[in-house]
Order: sequence, then structure tokens, then C-alpha cells
Amino acid sequence: MILTRALSNSFKSANSYFCRLANIRIHLFQSITTSSCLAIAALLVSAAAHGATITYSGTFSAPPVTFSLVRESSATDTLPIFNAPTAFPVGLDFDPTSFASSASNGSADITDGQLNFTAAVTGTNGITGLSLFEAGDYTLVGLGGPGTAVTAGAIIQTTITQINGVAVTPINVTPVNASFGDGLPGPLTASPWNLGLSTNIAAALGPNQRATQIEVAINNTLTSTSEPGTIAFIAKKDFRIEVTTSVPEPATEGLLAIGLSIVGWWRRHRASR
Repeated sequence: MILTRALSNSFKSANSYFCRLANIRIHLFQSITTSSCLAIAALLVSAAAHGATITYSGTFSAPPVTFSLVRESSATDTLPIFNAPTAFPVGLDFDPTSFASSASNGSADITDGQLNFTAAVTGTNGITGLSLFEAGDYTLVGLGGPGTAVTAGAIIQTTITQINGVAVTPINVTPVNASFGDGLPGPLTASPWNLGLSTNIAAALGPNQRATQIEVAINNTLTSTSEPGTIAFIAKKDFRIEVTTSVPEPATEGLLAIGLSIVGWWRRHRASR
């Protein structure tokens, strides 16, 4: 499974730092206790034993895009956590019901999820970009400090496997990521959170090249850390993917039509001689 990163923003009163273990990076806050950091690291080490995958059979038609091989996996939790998707024009909509992370009284927790799928278009369409939007709520209770915190992180990794309808050597698009984070002081109950990010697929191609098939891996992580006498909880309740597409400019189509008509005239003229 592609390495997971949970990323979060720094608080005004604390600088972030890296807690590293098993090549998995977690952006946490400087004031989070060493025991909390080690607790998350231990969870990541033991997570491999819980790995599983669900494949949602068939294809999902979201004209002009077709999604196939849609599958979710988790190194930490029982599946499903994304749940089966519903197609809408150029996208997929997921309604998570158990994608959450909770910690209390000095414990720490991480919920790791990965979503993989193939997206393809036909005809003169081309895939120019891909974006995601996710949202949910979180709760922070107690008299602690920034050591009681929640984070949400997402990374999109895209590979172009087909250009202009022809299979090509895979082209890796630069990964993109986004994050959300919050913590005590101040009790918060069921406060909303959201994040979104997009990747530019067209930028990885040359002139007159259209990406007609891509492979996508989305790493998604929720984390929670707590201090004695505090509670941290975060849940993901909405998750949507949208693929942006394009067709040749009208002027380009017009020039192509003129070119074809000239070729046709030349062939007829040559045959009549």
C-alpha cells in the first residue's frame, strides 16, 4: 500500500514537527506529548496485520467518464469505511458512515483509508484534471492544550496510462495534498470541517495530447490525539470525486473538417484524371 501521510496545519501557538516511524510521516503539533506520538507510531506498525481490500464490481457511468476497478482498502480499520459509490455526471459520490478516529485520556488513534480506481473517456474527450471534496465534523472536549487534537489529510496520486486512445508507458503526475487540523484549548462539539484539492493532469502532457485513461490512488487519513481528561473525535461524512474533461476547440474541429474536405476533393480530382 502506498505510504500514507496525515498532514495538518500549525496552530498559532505551536510549531509542527515530524514524527517518523516505518517511513510513514505524520504532521503533529510540537506540544503533543511523546507518548501520544509513539502511540500513533505503534498503531501504524501494527496496522499491517489488519490490511484488507473491497472491490466494487462493475463500472460506474458518469458521462463522459467511466469509472472501473473501484476499490477501497485500510491498514487500520474494518471495511467498508468509504462505502459503495454512486455515480453522477463526471464523478463519484461516497457517503462514509464509519470513517472516524477517536481518542481519550491520553490515547491516540489513526484511521487510514485508500481509494483506487480507473477513469476513462472515449471519443474526442480528454481528462484534464481530478479533484476531491470531503467534509465531516469533529469534537474536542476537556481542559487540555494542543496535545488534544484532530487532523484530516488527503493525497492524490495519478498515473496517465492512455493518450489519445492508445496505451502508453505510465506517466506519473505530480502528487498533490491537502490537510485540516485543530485542537484545544476551547471545547468544541460537532464542529464542521472540510478540505478539497485538485490535480492538473493536462499539465503533464504535450500539445495535442489527451489523457484518455488514468489510474488514481487517493490516500486518506484521520488522526486523533488526547491528553488525560480530554476527548478528541473526528469523522468523515461526505467524500466526492470529480473528473474534469475537455473536447477539441471548435476552431480546431473546423480546421480538421476543412482538412478532410480538401483531402477528399484531392482524391476525387485525382481519380477523375
